[in-house]
Amino acid sequence: MKKIMTLGGFAILALSLTLGQDRINPSNRAGGNDIRTLRQLKLTDDQRKSIGTIRFELRKKTVDQQARIKTARLECAELFKAAEPLQSAIQKKVAEISQLQSQQRLLLIDHWFTVNKLLTPDQQIVWKQVSGRLWAEQKARAVRGRAQE
Repeated sequence: MKKIMTLGGFAILALSLTLGQDRINPSNRAGGNDIRTLRQLKLTDDQRKSIGTIRFELRKKTVDQQARIKTARLECAELFKAAEPLQSAIQKKVAEISQLQSQQRLLLIDHWFTVNKLLTPDQQIVWKQVSGRLWAEQKARAVRGRAQE
């Protein structure tokens, strides 16, 4: 009986981790969009290689930035747990988190413009249409996610 309960517990844990993966890492959902976008752009081999390098660098910077944000959030939570929480320290940490989030958004904007410079005028038209749609979808997902919380 104990084995069945343990196995059941592991199964539920595995299922919850699998289902929660999209919430943890939204880029998993966007992977298909990236492939469709690249196909629509009809990139040359050189463009494909350059954009691949640019995207890799963005992903590295994003992971680093997300780690900084999560660390700052943990530190902020600890400030609240203090015997006598200091409002000024908490406000300073919240401002730091906001700054880090802003920097992360700016990374995406820099990425967009860097890729845009590599494209021909025809490709730029497609890039603008597709990215505008993807930004709108991402915003809608974020709003839905907040509504579910």
